[in-house]
Amino acid sequence: MAGVRPERLTVSKIKSRLLNIAQSSLYRLTLSVPQAVRSRLSLGSYDYDNISLMCCEASLPGSSLTTHEVNNDYAGVTEKMAYRRLYDESLSLTFYVDRNYKVIQMIEAWMDYITGVDNTKTYENPYVSHRMAYPTTYKNNIYLTKFERDNFMRNYSASGSTSTRTARTTLDYTFVQAFPLSLTAIPVSYEESSVLKCSVSFNFIRYVQQRRQTLFNINDMFEGEVSREMIVNKVPQRIETWRDVEEEPSGFTDEFGNESF
Repeated sequence: MAGVRPERLTVSKIKSRLLNIAQSSLYRLTLSVPQAVRSRLSLGSYDYDNISLMCCEASLPGSSLTTHEVNNDYAGVTEKMAYRRLYDESLSLTFYVDRNYKVIQMIEAWMDYITGVDNTKTYENPYVSHRMAYPTTYKNNIYLTKFERDNFMRNYSASGSTSTRTARTTLDYTFVQAFPLSLTAIPVSYEESSVLKCSVSFNFIRYVQQRRQTLFNINDMFEGEVSREMIVNKVPQRIETWRDVEEEPSGFTDEFGNESF
């Protein structure tokens, strides 16, 4: 049997492959908060949209297959048969914390509702008891869309003399029946100041992935015209001294909008 000859790569083929590398900083999170939790907070729809925009780090989900080993079908061969798909148990999200701490307030209110704590109860009484909420009232879907900067992908012909444009594929993830599982401790320090972040772990039943070749319009995420530089996620500017607090309405750059959050 003749061996397979290696493929001859031309410059046009290398360009078409290497110039289509996906970027990790282009995504959109939609955090759907249950109505029962929204009623506990004095936040509007604009605030919830901003909280989703504050997500500075997320993870595309993973899964694995559980297998069963079959022996002695062939001499000396152990074969594995897949019988179930296992999904990741949690989704980790990291948020920038605004000066009004709305991200922390939302997560705390969500977890308080799950454990049956209202605004009149506290954990100071060691003998207080709580009634857990029904799961359907505190679970909701989370949506994560992975897209690229440009809407089109250029494909070169074998000769490299011609090229065609095709719409890029976006990945839409739906995390089914998610709720906050843990809020990690947030360290603060008198030493060098840095942007405050909080990490939240969400549990979900499974995720559903959909591939779409429809055009994703980046302008739908922002008001007004969006420049190419605004699409890349950037770290908020850090305030150097405490005297700058009164002068600047927000610790974040204008990429997130001009209003104070």
